[in-house]
Amino acid sequence: MTGLYEQIKADLGYLQLKRAGEVFAPLADEAKAHDWTHIEFLARLLDEEAAHTRNRRLAARLRYAKFPFRKTIDDFDFDFQPSVDRKLVDDLATLRFIDENRPILFLGQPGCGKTHLAVALATRAVEAGYRGYFTTAQHMTDALVAAKIDGTWTSKLKTYTAPTVLVIDDVGLLPMADRRASAAFFEVVNTRYEKQHPTLVTTNRGLPDWGEIFGDSVVAAAILDRLMHNAIVFNIRGPSWRLREHHGLEIATTNPDR
Repeated sequence: MTGLYEQIKADLGYLQLKRAGEVFAPLADEAKAHDWTHIEFLARLLDEEAAHTRNRRLAARLRYAKFPFRKTIDDFDFDFQPSVDRKLVDDLATLRFIDENRPILFLGQPGCGKTHLAVALATRAVEAGYRGYFTTAQHMTDALVAAKIDGTWTSKLKTYTAPTVLVIDDVGLLPMADRRASAAFFEVVNTRYEKQHPTLVTTNRGLPDWGEIFGDSVVAAAILDRLMHNAIVFNIRGPSWRLREHHGLEIATTNPDR
C-alpha cells in the first residue's frame, strides 16, 4: 500500500496538483479512521487543492496590485469620520460599483482616510477575483511620459487601463509637470471610461481647482467629465488620523501619569 501511495503522490505532483500530493497520505489515514466513502475522500482532496490554488492566485493578484498596505473597511473608524456614510461604503463593498462602472472620488484633507477607503474597496475587489492596481498620480504620469519618450507607451498604458479597478492616489498633491503629464492622465481616464472599468481617485483639492492642477482647464474639464459620470463622491470633512495620533502622543508625553 505504501508503494501505491507514493505512486499516487508522484502522479499528483506530475499533474501539478502539489497540495493534493502533500495531503493525500494524511487524508487517506483520516478517511480510514472515519470510514469515509471514496467520494467523501475525493471531495476533501479536491477541496484542499482548490483552496490552495485560490490562495496562490489571490497572493499573485495582491502582489500585482501594489497596494501600499492591507486595510479593510472594518479597520476604518467611522466614529472618527462621521461625514463618511457607513451604509454607502458597505454597499460599495458588495462590488456592485464594478458592474455598474461607477467611479469613486474621495475628497478631503491629507490623513483623513481617503486612501484607506480606496485601498480597502480595491482589495475587496481583488479578493473577489478581479484585477486591481494602485498608483499615485505623480508616479503614473511620470511613468507614462517616460514611456512616450522611450517607445513603450502602448504597453505601459495597459498597466493602468487593463486592471478592472484602478486606484489613483493623491491627485493634486503636486501639479502636473507639463502638458504631456496631463494628456497622459486623460488617456488613462478616458480609456478606462470607454472600457467601463471603474477608477477610484483620492484628492485633497476641490474639483474647481483641477484646472490649476492639470495646467489646462479644458483638459481638466474633459477628465472630470469622464470621472464624474455616474460617480460616487465622498467629501470627507474630518481631521487627520495622523494628527490625532500626534495629539495623542503629545497628551501621553505631557501627562505621563494618565
